[in-house]
Amino acid sequence: MRFCYFLLLLLVTPAYGQKMLLLERANRAKTTKLYVGETLRFRLNGPENYWYERSITDMLSESNMLLLDNFPVKLDSIAEIKVSRRPIWRISGASLLSLGGTLALAATTGRLLYNDKDLDLPKLYGIAAASTGTGLFMLSKRKLKLGKKHRLRIVEIKFPAPK
Repeated sequence: MRFCYFLLLLLVTPAYGQKMLLLERANRAKTTKLYVGETLRFRLNGPENYWYERSITDMLSESNMLLLDNFPVKLDSIAEIKVSRRPIWRISGASLLSLGGTLALAATTGRLLYNDKDLDLPKLYGIAAASTGTGLFMLSKRKLKLGKKHRLRIVEIKFPAPK
């Protein structure tokens, strides 16, 4: 009976993910996939230094074009994109950020409330600032220049028409 419910759920669920934007790196088999509805942070070719943040509305593989908030953008005109760092770096960055804030709060509390004269406040505040700065750096987005090392490609999976 459970198997019948599973099949029914599988047949009723629509098939999403037919179109995807692949971020490929040279000499690597692993790719990063972006789907319709995800947010893309990018900079266009040219002299302007402005970063756009748009959601992917549609992907047109025939013309090699993205619709970003219903604004057509050719893949060749995208110069750089911002992507999140790997999960281990984000977890470590969040931990270092919370360590820095907690250490600064604990040092201040120990000095003001408990009047502890043995605390080396400059050293503790320095460690807290370094930890907070490192954590913020690890949580920031990476900028990838598209060209020889990285490239974007649209892939559309089509099934043949039934006979």
